[in-house]
This record gives sequence, C-alpha cells and structure tokens, in this order.
Amino acid sequence: MSWDRVWEKVFQEHEWGKYPEIDFVRFIARNFYQKDRTSVKLLEIGCGPGAHIWYMAREGFDASGIDGSATAIKRAKTRLESEGLKADLRVGDIEHLPWEDGTFDAVADNECLVHNNKGSLEVILKETRRVLKAQGLFYSRTFSDEVYKGKTYQNLSDMEYNTSSDGLFAGRGFFRVSNEESIRALYGSQFNILSLDKLDYTINNGAIRISEWVVVCQK
Repeated sequence: MSWDRVWEKVFQEHEWGKYPEIDFVRFIARNFYQKDRTSVKLLEIGCGPGAHIWYMAREGFDASGIDGSATAIKRAKTRLESEGLKADLRVGDIEHLPWEDGTFDAVADNECLVHNNKGSLEVILKETRRVLKAQGLFYSRTFSDEVYKGKTYQNLSDMEYNTSSDGLFAGRGFFRVSNEESIRALYGSQFNILSLDKLDYTINNGAIRISEWVVVCQK
C-alpha cells in the first residue's frame, strides 16, 4: 500500500481537526454550489477522520472517502452517523481506488499526497484521473519545499524526507515536499493545471513556516 502504517498510530493517539480548510470550501463553492448537489459526486483520497467528508455531506453532495487507517474511517463514520449524514467511506489503498472509471465530478487531496514518494504519486495521479469524469476537477493541497521540515530530519532523496524531529512532520513518517517545477511535471503529466497558488504563513510566534501549494487541475 502507498499508506504508511504510522498513521494508524497517529489517528489512534491524537484528535484531529473537525472542520474543512477554507480554500477547499472555496473550491467546492465556486465549482459546484450552483449545481444539483445530490447529483455531484465528490471523492477525497486520504480523508482521515473526515473533516472534509463531513462538510461535503452536510452541504448535500454525494460524498466518498478513502483512507488506509481503519481508525480514521471509523471515526469519520461515527461523526456522520451522529449527525444523520451519509457518505461512502472505505478503508483502502489510494493506488488502487475501488471505484469505476469516470465516477466522480471532482477528487480532492488535502495534504495526503505529501506522504507518498514520487513513484507512488505517479500511480495515484493516474488512478485519480481514471475515476474522474470527462472534464472532472482535481484539487490538491500539498506542502512546498519552503515549509519548515524540522530541526533535524533524514534526507532520503530529492525533496523526500523521514523522521522529522519537530514541527508539522514529527511522528508522521515519510514526507515529500514540492517545488513549482515538480508540481508542473507530475500533475501536468496527467492533467491540465488550471491554477497553481501558494499559501504562506507562520505559527508559534514565527518559529515555524507553513508553505503549501493549492493546485486545481482538470482531466
């Protein structure tokens, strides 16, 4: 599987954010709010305990999600059930998506691809393209090479790392960051890139820099 088992431990031991990222909300609102929401099929890969799934289901969309962590999927299902919401949630490998070709109007990656190496990313992007409808959209939020990686970390290869000592990636296993060239090469091999923007801010009184790409593509 493309999924690192360290995430099962992370989801078992830590509470997770319960609300969606505002940029993802904007993406959904701009592209799908004016359509018949019940007929719009949306998928999140690496959905975790379901903050974005909850949002999509609550807004009336036909939502699906997949994650390698049984704990994360269980938490997502419990939350949805407690509010009378429904979504198709599955434990599985995002390199082998269990849906038919051309199923979804949009697929979303909210900081999931960052935890996969280049070889896995190539497979995942092909799978993402496969399950998208013609002209379907792909939203991806992933960390840039300017993000704080930790005081110490293991450098595995070009922009691929492991065992960060502190910060965002501590205890999160493998991570891969991206520069503009790598985004355009990887994503552009499967999609037409519609927009490529960057979010930059700091936390902990300026000690840690957060830098992320927000990529919107079309099949």
